[in-house]
Amino acid sequence: MSSTTKKEKDPYVSLICTQCEFFKEDDLLLECAAFKVLKKMLKKGRLKPEEIKDAFR
Repeated sequence: MSSTTKKEKDPYVSLICTQCEFFKEDDLLLECAAFKVLKKMLKKGRLKPEEIKDAFR
């Protein structure tokens, strides 16, 4: 699976990971703990995508 395909299938990567100073395009298959927690909170509706975007402004 190419990294572009992985990125397209997981919108959480572009919402969360691309803002991180440690993010590398080559490491799309790796998931840090912060990503896992934020993704779970988004899926459960405890956090909104807009709140994540606002945090990086």
